Order: sequence, then C-alpha cells, then structure tokens
Amino acid sequence: MSAISDSSIGAQRFEETAWSVVLAAGEKSGERAQAALAELCRVYWPPIYSYLRRRGYRTEDAQDLTQSFFQHVLENATLRRASPERGRFRNFLLGALKLCLADENLRRRALKRGGGTYFVSVDELEAEEVHHLRMSQELSADEIMEARWAGVLLERTLQTVRDECTAEGKALTFDTLSPFLGGDKPTLSYDEVATVLGVGLGAVKTLIHRLRRQFAATLRREIMQTVSAPHEVDEELRRLRVVFARAAERQAA
Repeated sequence: MSAISDSSIGAQRFEETAWSVVLAAGEKSGERAQAALAELCRVYWPPIYSYLRRRGYRTEDAQDLTQSFFQHVLENATLRRASPERGRFRNFLLGALKLCLADENLRRRALKRGGGTYFVSVDELEAEEVHHLRMSQELSADEIMEARWAGVLLERTLQTVRDECTAEGKALTFDTLSPFLGGDKPTLSYDEVATVLGVGLGAVKTLIHRLRRQFAATLRREIMQTVSAPHEVDEELRRLRVVFARAAERQAA
C-alpha cells in the first residue's frame, strides 16, 4: 500500500511553481508541508527509478533504492538545501540521489519488500518497469531520466484534460479525439469521428482544435510547476521536444 494516497492530494492542485512547493515542503510543518512532500514524491519518483535501472541496478534493487531515497529525503531535511538559484529541481534531486548512492548507509537502509513504509506502491513500481523496458538501452542514465520526466509531464497533462472533459460530460469526446493529440497518425478518420460524435466534419475540426489548445494550455501549467519563473516555460518546452526527438532517434536506429 502506498503511503501517498489520492485522498490526501488527488483533488489538490498546486497553482504555485514547483519551487514554491519545494520550499514549503522544506521549511514549513503541518498538513501543507506533508501534502507538498507527498506531491513531490509522487511526481519525481518515475524519473528516479528509470535513472537507477539504467545505472544497472536490478529491478528489485532499484525499487528498494527508490523507496529508500525518498525516505532519506523526507527524514533528513534534504529539501531545505534546495534553491531556485540552483536550477531545475529535478537536477537538484538527481544530485542528491548521486550523493546518497555514494553512501553505503543508503544501500543498507533500502526498504525491503514486506516491511517499512512505502512511499510508492509496489504495483506502481512494477508498472514503471514497463516504461523502462520500452526505452532504448543506448540512452544514458541521465538521458533516460530526462525522457521519463518528459513522459511524466505528458501523462499528467493528459490525465488532467481527461478529468476536465469528464467533469463537463465530454468523456466520449475526449476518448474519441485524444488520438489526435499525439504525433502518430490516428486510426480514425474525420468521417468516422463525425459518426461517433454525431456532428458534422466542420465541427470535428473545431473540436480537435479546441482539445489541442486545452492540452497545450494544461501542459504549460504543468511545466510552470517545474520551473522557477514563468519565462522559463518556453525554454523547458523546447528542451522537452529535444529530449523526445533524441529518444526517438535512438530507438529508431
């Protein structure tokens, strides 16, 4: 059972940047700080796990070390050393992970299955292994972490848009049109979409355009939570495009 539950943070969205959440988690106490810590762990563990697997750790060892690392972060006030001036938070977190891996105590404290407090469920970790296996083994550990981080952002964005559409009674519209958000060619034609949704071809094009705009705006909000200032959003978007392009090139080679 994961120690991070949807009931504690699922309905809560942080409108601040990630650095505001980080500083709140590192400097404040009480429910606000606990929610911030939980959110940070939930968002950042997939890239950390991918990094460990690419470094050569076996599946179970990487799972245990991921759990142990976040326990170390929470117990040792690591976040109090974080600062927006140091750049992207994930880079700070990676630096902290490398220091921890150099500490044999972290290995000895690694949580074992069936004991301790789990910050991420075993099922989630095992599902994350599927993502790792899909990635090219030619990517470096740092590149895999970047690629997985970009994937997390897109997954969170897609889920947010899905939830928003469902709340508006537009679940069928989202499910039908969501394939048009990706880079791959959708299997459905405009005519088939029009039939499913019971609208004309002109309306189909309008709905796709609106969904793409909604997705883009939501992605920018997600990225805003990961940078230290609004003007860095466009730079991060460009970086994520480069990460995906590089990963695609390696996988196609």
